[in-house]
Amino acid sequence: MERSITAEESAGKRDILLLKGTAYLAAGLVLALTRLFGSPAPFAAAGLFAANGMESIFMFVGAAIGYTINGGLDVCVPYIASMGVILLMRFIVDLFLPQSKPAFVRILCSAAAGAAIFAADIFIADDVYGIFIAAVFAVLAAGTAFCADKVRTSSAHGLFLTENNGTTAAVGVLFVMLTAALTSLQLGVINIGVAVSALSVLYASDARADGSAAVCAVLSSAGVAAGNGDFAASCIMISVAAPVIILIGKHGRITRACAFIAVTGLGLIITGATVISSTAAISASAAAVLYMALPDKISELIRTADAAEIKSAPSPYAAFGKKLGNMGAAIDEIKKAVIHTAKALEQENLRDISWVYTKAADKVCKSCPANMTCWGQMYGDTADIMNKAVNKLRKGCFLTSDMLEGHIAAHCPNKGRLAEALNRQYAAYCAAESSSRKVEEMRSVLTSQLGASENMLKKLGEELEHNNTYDEKAAAAAEKLFTELGLVRPSVLALRINGKLCIDAYGTGNLSYPPEEIADRLSFELRCELDLPMICFTDGKFHITVSERARYDTEIRVFRKNKSGSRHSGDCSECFNDGQGNVYMILSDGMGSGSRARIDSAFSCSMLERLLKAGIDLESSLEMLNTSLLVKSPDESFATIDICRIDLNTGDVLLCKAGGASTYVRCGNSFREIQEEGMPLGVGFEANYRGKLFRLSEGDAIIMTSDGADPDKAWLEQLMMRDRRIDLSSVIDTVGEALRLSGNKETEDDVTVIGVKLIK
Repeated sequence: MERSITAEESAGKRDILLLKGTAYLAAGLVLALTRLFGSPAPFAAAGLFAANGMESIFMFVGAAIGYTINGGLDVCVPYIASMGVILLMRFIVDLFLPQSKPAFVRILCSAAAGAAIFAADIFIADDVYGIFIAAVFAVLAAGTAFCADKVRTSSAHGLFLTENNGTTAAVGVLFVMLTAALTSLQLGVINIGVAVSALSVLYASDARADGSAAVCAVLSSAGVAAGNGDFAASCIMISVAAPVIILIGKHGRITRACAFIAVTGLGLIITGATVISSTAAISASAAAVLYMALPDKISELIRTADAAEIKSAPSPYAAFGKKLGNMGAAIDEIKKAVIHTAKALEQENLRDISWVYTKAADKVCKSCPANMTCWGQMYGDTADIMNKAVNKLRKGCFLTSDMLEGHIAAHCPNKGRLAEALNRQYAAYCAAESSSRKVEEMRSVLTSQLGASENMLKKLGEELEHNNTYDEKAAAAAEKLFTELGLVRPSVLALRINGKLCIDAYGTGNLSYPPEEIADRLSFELRCELDLPMICFTDGKFHITVSERARYDTEIRVFRKNKSGSRHSGDCSECFNDGQGNVYMILSDGMGSGSRARIDSAFSCSMLERLLKAGIDLESSLEMLNTSLLVKSPDESFATIDICRIDLNTGDVLLCKAGGASTYVRCGNSFREIQEEGMPLGVGFEANYRGKLFRLSEGDAIIMTSDGADPDKAWLEQLMMRDRRIDLSSVIDTVGEALRLSGNKETEDDVTVIGVKLIK
């Protein structure tokens, strides 16, 4: 069964490719046969700029045949030469910019296409009028190339089927120009321009049930009138027919076609039967008959071809993103259910301290003859005596019978048993309270982990859902290269995020090449400049992340100094590029100094680095790290965290501080100290940190410090602001030497200073 399905799909694709090739050949032939101002129109040659691959070859052949028929060798030779130039230019552009092209590149290429057409028309011009026509055709050719390329790259293969206003405008401009040119073609009594105009109106009403047909009618009328002014009055028939077929659109294609013929016939009667109006009415009616007679199978094939081209690769990823978002919402519901259930159980099992003597009295006093006296007539006095006894228990005393007061001490025959019962019930009360606190702590950890997982899934879903383009060619090329480099059956994800290519590759095997060589070979294969890749190896699996070269780079310097007499530093720092255009600097200071502090800080740094490199967002990573520190050890385990993330494409900086020391920022002509904010991670059940956003430019710098470093702010400001082109290495070395010489052994701590400078 699988083989037969595959064969059918392949056959369908071959049919679509053959249909498209034939359509491009016919389009090139027909457009080359059109005329404007008495000369062959340039639309066939300019349209080559929007074709690619085999499409351009088919269109080139059709256009060459059409120009030969339309103008002979005098026109054919220069136009074929100009088409060759346009094809070569198109090949060069696609070679270096295989996917997205900036707007200025598209404008330059369109202008170059217009210049090629101008050169061809100048070659065949023999008077001033011919030069004027050459200039007009150059402008029309440049506009056609620009609009056609915009429509092609936007996958707008149907009129007004896109919600992009720029693409809709391009479609409209193309439609007016081509309709004007096609008006010059006559097939017997049928004018091709009028017929295409009518057919497009019918197609628009078939594709959409809104006002697209009316808009199409206005544009087609403008095009027909521009191509042949004699048809201007007759175009009113088509404009009137458009709203009529919209109103009866639900009744089917045949009904719309018949109504269209009826309206055009009525218009012919009202306006009077002249040669021009009769030709327009006959052409429009012929288009309606063709639309009505078109077999459903061919119509479905056209829709299939269009869908195959329109359907962009990100659509399954967008759907997968929504699925991840729904999974995050489901986890959020689980978290809420845990919280609500816990609150309900707490209300059900809520115990007051009076529970201790109430339970003790139930066991001892229930069978006592004086029960009604003590717990009835003298209830207030008895409760007061019990509260005093429980207060003694809370102070750590072990109750004996002589510690009971009042009438119980004087008259109770079971005061020894009562004291023992109070001791037992208080022990049970304390055990229950301790267990409840542990359950509450575990519940808080669980809900925090669920909340972090929810945020992680939602943000990952949003990232996939909002990505604009999935680059299949880049993914295939990268997969082939990684196979050559030693990965076994690699899986590659190639996304264009904000116009920049980002690649995620996963696989097993042996990847022994250095990052520099991997970046060079990938850049050559993908025809774009890439940064150094981020390579992670875990459990026998490789994860490689790399993106297009960012606007900025960073220079990073680190100074470390252990506390005197200590072999281990309680500080830990990590600096890395996440492979998606971001650089992270992480500085953690564990509780105290020495090996214990080193364990906490190293754990915090390594875990946070692992989460961020895996693609988990910063907020979720901090929540997971916080709960991990809570449950890592039965003793208190916490660490300060300073995180600096720099977006190398924009210079945007996110600085997060969870109990860290001061950070110093030199931005332009200003200097600022950002002091400690938030609480260290591992102290509470929610990560308590503060984030600050700002933007750096080239030459700006940041210095991060641990608790053991306390440089003089005024001196450091003078040092960093001394020169616009700050020498980061010199600054960090100077700061480190100053801290080394000014250290006080009594208050000395581990010292770490990280400096980062934005460069190009």
